[in-house]
Amino acid sequence: MGLKPDHWIRKMALEHGMIEPFEENLVREGVISYGLSSYGYDLRVADEFRIFTNINSTIVDPKNFRDESMVSFKGDVCIIPPNSFALARSIEYFRIPRSVLTITVGKSTYARCFSGDTRVALVNGTSPTLEEMAVRASDGEVFWGYSIGQHGQVIVTLLDNPRFIGRDSLLEVTLDNGHVIQATPDHEFICRDGRRAMAHELRPDDSLMPLYRQVARGYEMVYQPINGHLYPTHRLADEWNLRMDNSGLSVGLQADRAGSVPTMVDARHPLNHRITSIRELAGDHDVYCLTAPEAGNFALDAGVFVSNCGIVTNVTPFEPGWEGHVTLEISNTTPLPAKIYANEGLAQVVFFEADEECEVSYADRKGKYQGQTGVTPPRI
Repeated sequence: MGLKPDHWIRKMALEHGMIEPFEENLVREGVISYGLSSYGYDLRVADEFRIFTNINSTIVDPKNFRDESMVSFKGDVCIIPPNSFALARSIEYFRIPRSVLTITVGKSTYARCFSGDTRVALVNGTSPTLEEMAVRASDGEVFWGYSIGQHGQVIVTLLDNPRFIGRDSLLEVTLDNGHVIQATPDHEFICRDGRRAMAHELRPDDSLMPLYRQVARGYEMVYQPINGHLYPTHRLADEWNLRMDNSGLSVGLQADRAGSVPTMVDARHPLNHRITSIRELAGDHDVYCLTAPEAGNFALDAGVFVSNCGIVTNVTPFEPGWEGHVTLEISNTTPLPAKIYANEGLAQVVFFEADEECEVSYADRKGKYQGQTGVTPPRI
């Protein structure tokens, strides 16, 4: 099974109606990009949305999806509430060939991402890359890191759903400690004064919110930017356990952390939060991110805090023989409302062609989502 390139996608769309309407070029100016890319097609989201509401303490049950749990909205900008989701549909109508299967990934414009080798500061003293975390998370591993809480203090927080996002352009941000961060131009960094700034808005000598860690009396201590005091990490972990006592998870730390922390910064002589240079990297690159549901930000091993990947787009693979408008589930995993722009790009579809056609296609099975034309909730 091989990944199909742009000229194959163009031919199948123009000659066989695989994608209608079809944009032969990648439209980028002034909008979230959509259209044909090198190895995929960036679909657009239509202006029809169904937004989840929890007014009646509704449980989201895919076997018994209740219409009263959703409110309909039509417009150019959809606001998804914090920690909620919406259903939408694609503008494009797809007709998938019998020998083809697709997967869909969210666009990094909404996701805001980093290169896969970006290291994340974890409270167990390790600093795995985002790519490593994505693999380990698929095996059920859970991660805890550092965030800036709602009152400006450093807290321990759960880091959820590390994942591959797609491919995008990157900026290289170099800090005064020599660490390099490669982020998409729209990824937000937390500044020392609490403001958030996108990577493309940063300039040399800008000061970012720092993560300072050092060992005292055998324990890791974390510098609290709000008051300049050092605070034990194990106490921050205890506070998380108290806040989340019904979550079924708990942070576990070794009693003696002095030998396990790979990178320490003396808070009396800090060096890791000021930008020395920024440059654009050539080409597109694999990008990854994660979600910090409680605070909406997390700390990198480089020693600064950044916003998390807030918008997750979930789409079932398009099976051989399926056709219809795509129903999109858009999850806002941040503690803030999120905007979705109608008639602009939302997700990228990539196409894989098998060596042989399947014996039974989705059309042969007369699948229940065949030919769907609107926002379609689960059918059981």
